[in-house]
Amino acid sequence: MRYLTILFLISMLLLSSCTVSTEKANDECSSLEGTQKDDCYLELGKCSKIDNKVVRDSCVIELAKTKKDIKVCKLVVDDKANAHCQEEIAIITENHDLCNEIKDSYWENNCHYHLGINTNNHDYCTLITTPTQKEECLKKVAFSTNDWMICELLSLSEKETCLYKIAKTAGDVNICEKLTQPINKEACKLKVARIIGNQQICNTITINQIRSDCNKYFTSKKLE
Repeated sequence: MRYLTILFLISMLLLSSCTVSTEKANDECSSLEGTQKDDCYLELGKCSKIDNKVVRDSCVIELAKTKKDIKVCKLVVDDKANAHCQEEIAIITENHDLCNEIKDSYWENNCHYHLGINTNNHDYCTLITTPTQKEECLKKVAFSTNDWMICELLSLSEKETCLYKIAKTAGDVNICEKLTQPINKEACKLKVARIIGNQQICNTITINQIRSDCNKYFTSKKLE
């Protein structure tokens, strides 16, 4: 029994030594230094072993995205990076409620913007506090859905462009009537008439030169 006990202890020591050696061998990053070591752990997703706080936060954000788990974002130390993490999860999961929980205005606006575009929901766009980003979001949703009513939420110049573009895309002359600038309205009718091949629209154009150009277009088409 004494010999068996000794043999057992020796085998356990050998096994323990082997395990430690194997773990060291598997840690391919341990022999590296500085940024190379951090980058190595980043690629392997071993966030806890990364020394640099910025790199570690980036690693955690990627881990949160992979898991699609907002709880992982709590491990991000930097406030702005944490807000970015929340935004990423909100977009991936299409959970707009998460946008409202973001305390950083930049990332909250980005969250509203991307979810507005991704889900074609202009209501999310209206929550953006930066005017230019809000209009860009509204325009993209309007063009994606051909919903001219969204154009009404834009500034006057952007509204005209928005209505004109949707009228052409949808081939709907009624949308041209929504334009406030007379020359834009009649030019819109001319464009739609050409697109859908309806000369009768020319007769509704009130500006003589544009109406003449409209009719000339169809006359030349008939002669071809």
